[in-house]
Amino acid sequence: MSGGGPRPSRDRLTELFVALARVPSPSRNERAVADMVIASLSALGLSVHEDHTAAAIAGDAGNLWCTVPGEGARPHLALGAHLDTVAPTDDIEPILEEGIFRNARRTILGADDKAAVAAAIHATELLLESGRSFPTYELFFTVSEETGLVGAKHMGDVLTSPLAAVFDSCGPVGGITAKAPSQQGLSASFKGRAAHAGVEPERGRSAIEAAARAIAAMPLGRLDEETSANIGVIHGGVASNIVPEYCEIKGECRSHDDEKLAHTAAAMVDALQEGAAQAGVDVDISLVHEYQAFALTGRSPVIRLSKAAISALGIEPRMQTAGGGSDANIFNARGLPTVNLDAGMMQVHSADEYLSLDDLERLCALMIQLVDLAPDYAPQGLGRGSGGD
Repeated sequence: MSGGGPRPSRDRLTELFVALARVPSPSRNERAVADMVIASLSALGLSVHEDHTAAAIAGDAGNLWCTVPGEGARPHLALGAHLDTVAPTDDIEPILEEGIFRNARRTILGADDKAAVAAAIHATELLLESGRSFPTYELFFTVSEETGLVGAKHMGDVLTSPLAAVFDSCGPVGGITAKAPSQQGLSASFKGRAAHAGVEPERGRSAIEAAARAIAAMPLGRLDEETSANIGVIHGGVASNIVPEYCEIKGECRSHDDEKLAHTAAAMVDALQEGAAQAGVDVDISLVHEYQAFALTGRSPVIRLSKAAISALGIEPRMQTAGGGSDANIFNARGLPTVNLDAGMMQVHSADEYLSLDDLERLCALMIQLVDLAPDYAPQGLGRGSGGD
């Protein structure tokens, strides 16, 4: 592995990742993992702060952040990861075989995003224990990222760095996500009239029929190179011999173009209203703007920093466009230029999720490179909002 700085310990990274991954932390239930992070960083003499997001979202842990003091009074860069995972359906038993971490059970591994959490902790251990100088930087760990970036939305303006990087993208280390879409969340509740399905079905008004008509009329799937739409949840009815009185559906649409997003959302709402009218039922519709798109050009200091740090490891940087959101969407919208970098995790949100130890080592080394090089790319004066294109 090329690049300067202290070399990551594969044994320590394995120890950290396995310990973090085996502890379940579905969204709003991150307390145990948050306590592990606090303990690890506190043992290094760092003061870790936790906000009040838990109370705001009915969770058990808040967002964490700390400053890692080095050269310079103010940090040049913030490194971030999220503490939650999608909900596992079984126990998590991480195993390392032939250099690959997998779960011995048929559910997620949790490398999304515990690979980044482990790498950030070890990178900080190495920098603080190396005895060499390094620039001051910040760490932050959010909660409930998997449920619509909820933790980041509730995180106050606590970071003072002019640039940030989150590590929440799938793929081998070296990928740089500079562009991600906006998302609208959609939910609808259909209210019809129950009746016996065999004795007097004509008295009934089927809420499921209304939902089915609406979904059938919607533009769904990959609509163009920038836009997609999906209905992911449908729930209704109580028995096969009852005309269903109630049905709820949930979905979303995403686009890199806000005009296309608005058009797609409007078409989905129109389909919901038309489906309800055809079936003679009522419908309540909720449309929520979940997060805003971002696009960083090659001129952005945080993109140039990412390319330089990746190249220093002997890896060719890969520029890419995301189909989903991350905490980077929230921080970019607030004026903190934030890139999302590949963390080595593969086939996430599935029982086939895996992570190579080589990529975990590279991820840790990349974080060290980013910290070391940040002063060369951070905007003069370290003013928030001056680090854009």
